[in-house]
Amino acid sequence: MTIHTVPRLPSINSIRVRLLLVYVGILVVGFAVLALVTGQQISSAARVDYENRLKNEIRLIAQGIRASITDATVSDGTFDTLIAGYEAEIGGDLTVVLPEDLDRRGPPGQQGTGPRNGPPPNSRFDGAPEIESALRGDVIVIQRRDSSGHDALFTAAPVIEGQQGPRAPVIVQLSVPSSNLQRLVLERWVSLWLLVGLIALLALIAATLLARSIIRPLDALRESAVQLAKGDFSHRVAYNQKDEIGEVARAFNEMAHQVESMLDEQRAFASNTSHELRTPLTNIRLRSEALRYDDSLDEAMGERYITEIDDEANRMSGLIEDLTLLSRFDAGRAELGENQIDMAQFAASLKQRFWPQLTAKNIRFELATQPDVQPVLASLNHLTVVFRNLIDNAIKYMPGADGGQITWMTSAGVDGVCSVIQDTGRGIEAEQLPHLFERFYRADKARSRDIPGSGLGLAIVKSIVDAYGGTVSIASAGSGKGTTVTVFWPYRPVALTSR
Repeated sequence: MTIHTVPRLPSINSIRVRLLLVYVGILVVGFAVLALVTGQQISSAARVDYENRLKNEIRLIAQGIRASITDATVSDGTFDTLIAGYEAEIGGDLTVVLPEDLDRRGPPGQQGTGPRNGPPPNSRFDGAPEIESALRGDVIVIQRRDSSGHDALFTAAPVIEGQQGPRAPVIVQLSVPSSNLQRLVLERWVSLWLLVGLIALLALIAATLLARSIIRPLDALRESAVQLAKGDFSHRVAYNQKDEIGEVARAFNEMAHQVESMLDEQRAFASNTSHELRTPLTNIRLRSEALRYDDSLDEAMGERYITEIDDEANRMSGLIEDLTLLSRFDAGRAELGENQIDMAQFAASLKQRFWPQLTAKNIRFELATQPDVQPVLASLNHLTVVFRNLIDNAIKYMPGADGGQITWMTSAGVDGVCSVIQDTGRGIEAEQLPHLFERFYRADKARSRDIPGSGLGLAIVKSIVDAYGGTVSIASAGSGKGTTVTVFWPYRPVALTSR
């Protein structure tokens, strides 16, 4: 039986939903307010346009009626047909106001002879502003109720203008239901809201696409984090866009790379440490068992085994001390020294320590120190560990007992002391140079047990120099061409300078 899982809808707490709600909400509210303001302006403009249209139409109708009145061949039936055609075309009611409807009774003998200033009292045109304006030659639009009690728009225009004389004015009046204007305004409102709805729909689509473009790489980051949590440190985020999320993805990939490298280094460190500790422990155990259970051992062999046990114990003790020192600097718990150390005196003192080894291998050791070198602030123990390891390597990798030369040059810089140690020893191949500061690393030619050491010396050197804010580098022209080590040691450690 196949079980189909229903996709879970995004919750209200998801970034996608919140982005959609905020983005669309702002747009909808903004467009709604804009639509209301715009709609009011559109309503006012529609009313003005409609009133201007009525004014223009009543003027045209007045001109048409004037032409019909002056044409003697037009009958009453034709005139009525003309009026009905105008009404059907405009959708309103037309009323032709004749002179007798406008005749205002005056003194005897003057009826109909005075100027026509308005409709007579008690007539159905009494108080009609559009009629009064038409008598003055103006055309206006007035909204009021018609004779049936419905709201309507009224306008009027003179067909024949009145004068001082026997000619009386003729007015044409137009009434249009207000619902026509309301329908026009409603149509414009509907068009406006349809436009707002279309824009809101496009905004929703754009917000969805934007949210998806943001959430998709975040989902990829989450998936990568889950894979890393499961132990798959080779997983990387495949997102190459040059935006903020791309920067996060690249930072995440770099972090994963650093974690993977660190774990690989820790595994190698644990493996090499166990190997380095197992070897002397095995040697100690074999010899101690021989001393304990082998009764055939003579005194000379016993003394030899005791000496070898002591040597292996010293070797193991030195390895543990190196590991302890290295772990302190890795954890940032090592205290930096503030002793003022003269580099010229320090170099001369260290040379005396190595004098027996130098003499045994017939190695020349030269010191070249500038007179203006200032003292440096450091721990004498730390400084000794750094240069003791460097000189010890130069001596150990000097080929045979045929001699060679080591030169230690010290010069003053702006911010610190530069020490260059050159030897004429075996040299280092180019492909091995990047790995020299790795823990337990030894060049292929130096992996023999004939050359003592654990492979931690250069790693400790770099950790100490980095902690003091200095730099160390190793260069070699190749096998048999010697090695040059350059150490820059600041006058004052960076950690102490920033206090």
